[in-house]
Amino acid sequence: MAQSALDVASPEIEAGPDSPLYRHSKRPQWGIGILIRESEKARTYQFEGGRRRKIRKGYYKLLKEVEDLGQREELIRENLLNMAEAPRDTSKRKVLEPAAPFEEQVELFLELYPEGFQDPEWIEDHRETDGRALKRHRTPISKEAQEALSAERCEEAVAAGNYEEFGETIADILSRTDLVPISFAKALRGLSASETRKHVEAVVRLLHGEGRHQDRFRNYVLTLKELFEGRPRWRTATVLPALVYPNEHTVVRRSAFIRQAAVIAPAARYSRRARAGSYGNFLRVAQRVRERLTKAGHEPRDLLDVYDFVWATLRTSALEHLGDD
Repeated sequence: MAQSALDVASPEIEAGPDSPLYRHSKRPQWGIGILIRESEKARTYQFEGGRRRKIRKGYYKLLKEVEDLGQREELIRENLLNMAEAPRDTSKRKVLEPAAPFEEQVELFLELYPEGFQDPEWIEDHRETDGRALKRHRTPISKEAQEALSAERCEEAVAAGNYEEFGETIADILSRTDLVPISFAKALRGLSASETRKHVEAVVRLLHGEGRHQDRFRNYVLTLKELFEGRPRWRTATVLPALVYPNEHTVVRRSAFIRQAAVIAPAARYSRRARAGSYGNFLRVAQRVRERLTKAGHEPRDLLDVYDFVWATLRTSALEHLGDD
């Protein structure tokens, strides 16, 4: 399916925590830049001087990737991302209002689980159990996904043409977790043979393909949009990478994550349905929550722990307890 005009013209931030940094070979005075947007005819870069500059197709070769920044790289990238996320017109751009300070989230979390992520109740509620694994348990389903959807298994399935069998494997995994609605697994089982093949190929590219993750994610979203006639919801689009790579990717549950974003990065863009640029912003939110929790002495095992922390402290039923004496 061709990329839609909606996606090509998207104003969302496309840069992420692993995006490369560039220097213009003819304009070194611009400083370091980062790619924040791309259309069919041009790319837009955010440069250190605060300016966004559009480079037309045919001149991309003038942007040379910078690889000699050492320890400064992370700080430079963070500053560029903050500039890129900042609202250009505050009269038109909504800045999110936090429901409560982050410290109050941590307090509520510790009221519920005094030993944090190592609390036996947390482990029983969210990670694993001695008995039969339930949909809320992250450890067993993540291990299953990592094994069943490994690069080797994916390569074998595609090489053998076992698309329908592999599609059933994906649906089985998703039916055994509450990270997505059960309706999504049912919908996958209702696809035709050709549609199942298209979905399986998109999943394999998403999880193990070459190139930037944001590009592979964008293509996966487009595939889901084509198969189900509408841009997918966040959880259905983000669940598989989060299960297979729980230290690198997160499931996005927008209702709670948008409240978390108000605390971490309130000026960034967060679309209502899944988009590549907004996913990069939500992922940075999750990573920063992990960093803050770790600094506070409560290190999550992975971003699945972060997901459940956000949901436990910012879902609607939890909001009334924030700020209680």
